[in-house]
This record gives sequence, C-alpha cells and structure tokens, in this order.
Amino acid sequence: MFNKIKESLKHFNIKMYIALMILAFIPTIYTTLRIYFIGQLPSEYSYSIAGQLSWVNLIFEIIQEAIILPLFYFIGEAIHQTKELINRIKTGLLVTFIIYTLLAITIIIFIHPLLNWMSVSSELKTESATYIRIEVIANIFSTMVDFILVVLITISKEKYLYIFTFLKLILCLLVDLFLVSNLSCSLNLGINGIGYSNIIVNVVLWLVSLYILKYEGYSIFSQGNQGKGKKGKNYDDDDDDDSDEKMSFGWMKSFGQKGLVSGLESLIRNYTYMAMISKMVNVVNEQGTYWVANNFIWGWLLIPITQLGELIKKDCGTGNKKSVKKLSLSYFTITIIVCILWLISIPLWKPFMIHVLDYKNDIDTLYTLVLILIGFYILYAIQNVFDSTFYGLGKIWYMFFESVVTNTLYYGTAYILYKANIWTPTLNGIAILFGCGNAFDSIVSFLAYLFLLKHEKINILDVEGEDDLSLDN
Repeated sequence: MFNKIKESLKHFNIKMYIALMILAFIPTIYTTLRIYFIGQLPSEYSYSIAGQLSWVNLIFEIIQEAIILPLFYFIGEAIHQTKELINRIKTGLLVTFIIYTLLAITIIIFIHPLLNWMSVSSELKTESATYIRIEVIANIFSTMVDFILVVLITISKEKYLYIFTFLKLILCLLVDLFLVSNLSCSLNLGINGIGYSNIIVNVVLWLVSLYILKYEGYSIFSQGNQGKGKKGKNYDDDDDDDSDEKMSFGWMKSFGQKGLVSGLESLIRNYTYMAMISKMVNVVNEQGTYWVANNFIWGWLLIPITQLGELIKKDCGTGNKKSVKKLSLSYFTITIIVCILWLISIPLWKPFMIHVLDYKNDIDTLYTLVLILIGFYILYAIQNVFDSTFYGLGKIWYMFFESVVTNTLYYGTAYILYKANIWTPTLNGIAILFGCGNAFDSIVSFLAYLFLLKHEKINILDVEGEDDLSLDN
C-alpha cells in the first residue's frame, strides 16, 4: 500500500496545490486583521452585525454553486478548443453578471423581511441592513473574479494566482487601513467600511483578472486574433476565419442542466443551514461568537482541505476517470496528514484567539465551540474528496441525491423535534446538531462515492497503470 500511495503522490500537482493554498490563505490574513479591527470598534454589536453576512453569503452561494462548480467541467471540456473556450468565458461572465446583479437588487429591496425571518434582534436590524446592502454589491464583482479564477486554474496558470494573491493582500490591507482602522489617517467608517473596502478591492481584482486573460490570449472584448496567446498555445486553426463570430450560448443548455441540479442541491443544503443553524444562532444571540468560530475554522484550519477540493475538481475536469484512478490515494493521504496537524495544533488555538484575533468576549465559549466542531470537520475533510470528485466529473446528481437524503431525513427530523419543543437550541447544542448533520452527510457521500467507483469501474488502488494524466505544466 505504501508503494501505491507513493506512486499516486508522484502524479499529484504540488505546484498548483501550493498556489491554491497561498491564494486562499491571503483572505485569512486580512480576515483576521478585520476581526481585530472589529474588536476595536466602539459598538458592542459589531461582531453580531458582521456575523449576519454569513447567512447572506449562503444565498449567494446557491447561485455560485449553480454556476462556478459545474464550470470546472465545462471549461475543462473546451480547454483544447481556444475559440470555444473564449466563447464560454464571454457568455459565462455575461450571464453571471446579470444573475448576480438581479440577486443583489432583490436582497437590497427585501432586506428587512429577510432580517425578520432570520430572527435578528431589533437593535441590530438597521445597521445590519445597511452593511448587507453594501456587501451584496461587492459580491457581484467577487463572483466575477471567482469565475475567471476557475479559468486560470483549469488552464494551469498558477503563476498568475501568486500575483493575484499578493495584490489582493496589499489592496485589502491598504483600503482597510484608510476606511476601517482606528488610525489617524482612517475615515473610521466602522463596520460599513469593510463593505466599501470589499467593493473597491473586488472591482480592481476583476479588472486585473480581465487583463490577465487578455495577456494570455483569451480576450473577451477584442473581435480579431482571439486565442493568440503570447506563447501561441491551444490555438485553433480556423480562429482567423471566425474572428467576428458572435457569442454562442449553445453550450449553456448542457451547462444549465448541470447547473440547475447543482443549484437545487445547494438550495436545499443552504436553506436548511439558514433555517436550522444560522437562524437558531440568532435566536440564542450568539451571532458574533459563531461567526468568529467559523472564520477561525474556515480561514485557518480548512484552507488545505478546501483548496485540495479545488485541485481535485480541476484534475477530474481535465483528466476525467484517469485522475480518479491515479490520484485518489494521494488526495486521501494529504487529507489525513492535514487532520493530524489539526490535532497537534490544538494547544495553540486559545492563545491564538486571545493574542492574534484579540477576541475580547467569552474566550472559553469560543474555544469550546471550536473543539466541539473540529471532530465533525475531520469527517468533512474526508468527504471533501468524495464531493469534489463528483463535481469534477460533472456527476452533479450524486450531490443532489446526497443533499436530499441528508436534509430531508436528518434535518427534517431535527426540525420536527424543535417545533415539538423536544429540542431547545443552545450554542453548543446547535454546534452538535450541525456536526452530527455533517457526519450523517459524510456517510451518505461515502456510499455515493463507492457507487460511483463501481458504476464507472474505477479501481483507486490501481495506480501503476500506463495511463498518462499529463497533469504537469
């Protein structure tokens, strides 16, 4: 088995994985700084107001997973057809912009009914509404950037991810210093300053990402000479003859079918989370604590896991079943190593929360909450390999099945118990409810993964075959 794992690791694209992790760790740095800035604000509700954005992001995530996640498969499908790839980038960006703009406008108009439904306390509503309205505008451009990042990942241009990463860090630090911090040079815009900062940074990053696409020969604006990158890679022989061809949305029929399934899966999952977790956290008035805990877990602990998932989607999108066969053992090995590192680092967590996050509220409550959740997130880390494989192969129905089973059986039962006053929400009780839901979902995902391997006749232990993945740059 050791030799098989070693052989699988030889095919693992470590350069792309490192690039993805660095890219993802940068938001962690400025998010940590923002938590520090929020702690310095005079308002006692600052953490709670910032925490309201978590459920708003779930609404955007539904659309994002309908568009971005299936994109790995469809961009990978056209990777050797430059003209078609450019067309998919153009039309995809246009549709994404329209959808997200309409969603942002809807949230801006109906924000107060949404806040009422989420059981937000009256003293938070006015400030939360203003902050959320600013942030949803930033979300439009953030998703456009995510779209282009999928393209860069799929065409193996990790060098630009490094540039993008450090640019984002510099922009966020500078803009936050002038808008949010308590320095003498700051405008001291408070929690709203974070929203304005996100708008400025995301617009700049979007413009830079468009320039990078153009530099590599994937311009979405010029009519002629498209596909002629500086290195002339992946150039279609007939591109010159069709330089004036209009945008074609034909590919979106298949994309829309998969995106609809992915979106429905996300809708079921995120609606359940909003109703059973986010809303319950508001009911017990622990929005701020739960928000900081989530930022610590997702920002510091889960980065190696989530970015491994991005790489799996890219590998499976371009290498198909060969990638699953050759690389799955390496995926599981890296996941186990990361989880072991989590457990080793536990003694450092509380000092980190005190001295780095500068969390001034009940630190023991925050620490206990993270300890409760981490065991369940180990299962999530393993499940990440299963789910990312489904997405990369375009097997969206597997995810839909998984979501329906988990959210109907598990959370449906939990909701009945809550309405019958058998279960009363507390902060730790909500964390256990969420964690057990993760565990239930992991079991369903594992069974679906086994079915996939059997149905597609994939043996992940057979890594010494002669298939060429061509994963290296």
